[in-house]
Amino acid sequence: MDLLKEYLPSTEKGYLPIYLFCIGLVAIGNSAQNYFTLHYTRRIYNGRFVTNHSLPPQTERFDPEDSTSKLKPASSTGKDSEKARDQVTPLAARLFGTYTFMAGIVRMIACYQLENKGMYWLGIWTHLIAAVHFTSEWLSYGTIRFTGPQGFSFAAAYGGMLWMGMQYHYYVQQ
Repeated sequence: MDLLKEYLPSTEKGYLPIYLFCIGLVAIGNSAQNYFTLHYTRRIYNGRFVTNHSLPPQTERFDPEDSTSKLKPASSTGKDSEKARDQVTPLAARLFGTYTFMAGIVRMIACYQLENKGMYWLGIWTHLIAAVHFTSEWLSYGTIRFTGPQGFSFAAAYGGMLWMGMQYHYYVQQ
């Protein structure tokens, strides 16, 4: 056990370093998962979509296939629900996995250097970006239907951001 304690961040000033260490490890694990299966990513991004037929036809200056609105949320009871699909692709999973890996590394480095103003801010930003991302996917884009598995992602993003914001002056001395 002493060998393990040697590598863990200090809890002398509180448990925020341990939280960042753990959430960093979880992020790295989640990142690896994104490269091997879409299953868990589909549990988070579980909105269903169909082709948006209300877009204008292709012209010299507009291609509906290039539009970010080419898909629209499917109704859960309508005739389009049978054709509905999610937006999780291998490319999307790898992109998400790469960002999540980077955020995990930043959090794990920050947990050892919370007195460093720059590292502290990088740690906060990883949580803020995640919070904005998950919230916009839920409320604006509809790729998340809040059913349960999303709870951890939201709790980690908002919880980490709030905890780090409240503890800033305690760890970072001016």
